[in-house]
Amino acid sequence: MLATITRVLEEAEGPMRAREIHAAAEQLAGEPLRWTSVKGTLAAYAEGCESRFERVRRGYYRIRGHVVRPSG
Repeated sequence: MLATITRVLEEAEGPMRAREIHAAAEQLAGEPLRWTSVKGTLAAYAEGCESRFERVRRGYYRIRGHVVRPSG
């Protein structure tokens, strides 16, 4: 679950809503994922000094320190 969510957010162009993360993670995994598991993983890894995700506002997450670079 953690690896799937991490990959979704690494490939995102910016912060994503938790529901969008859930849908993208299901598509990537190729199977249904429990909403509560995705939500819990986001919350658990968005806290503390060594957190993997950053909650940018209510319901929106991104990879901590992730900077989107323009393509081209």
